[in-house]
Amino acid sequence: MSSPIEQLLNKIIANMLPSINSGIQNTIISNHLDPWGQVANGSDNLGSIDLGICDASANASYYVGNLQGLRSFAINSIIISSIQTDPQDPSKLNGAISLSASLSSNLSASVGGEFEAKCGFIHPTVGISGSAVVSGVSGGASGSFSASVNGSQVCLNSVTISALDINYSNVSVNIDGLGIFNTFLSPLTSLIIGLFNGQIKGAISSALKPVLNTQVNNALPQCQSL
Repeated sequence: MSSPIEQLLNKIIANMLPSINSGIQNTIISNHLDPWGQVANGSDNLGSIDLGICDASANASYYVGNLQGLRSFAINSIIISSIQTDPQDPSKLNGAISLSASLSSNLSASVGGEFEAKCGFIHPTVGISGSAVVSGVSGGASGSFSASVNGSQVCLNSVTISALDINYSNVSVNIDGLGIFNTFLSPLTSLIIGLFNGQIKGAISSALKPVLNTQVNNALPQCQSL
């Protein structure tokens, strides 16, 4: 069972969340993270294609851009998971926190790029065009906090979010026809999904973590009486 001080600190955090989330969402927009221009890209050789006079390598350069929906990001809770007294100063407290977050809307993005193959004077190219929708986006994080007790008053002084993991329920990618490269539609779709599960997850986490830290600590310190 949590102590009265821990319960009070969790109450302080819960009361802060509406204004923190408003600040996060406004910063996402002002930092040009929604819409977000070009988020991730890649290039791969997907195999060979028969061009009549020879078999040529089919090379794809692709990107994901115009990512929209991050402005619906909101922290659902920040909970103190452990608390201890500073052995050098009993009035100071520190410990660990856990954070959960989610998006109230899906993420959507455009997919673009180009397929090409070369065989002597034959050099066919086909543009890549499509879209992606990511649903069930959530976030989880760990971190630490510092607090203090002065008589009957408890103050939450700082929170540091040290890791932010982004997860999805589903990534759906729809790519228009690729003409003579249509046989590579399935592996290209897998590569785009791989971007979302790799580069894009990392990019979102890296972009949001400093925003979260800034907005949470802009609201601190906060104090309440026991």
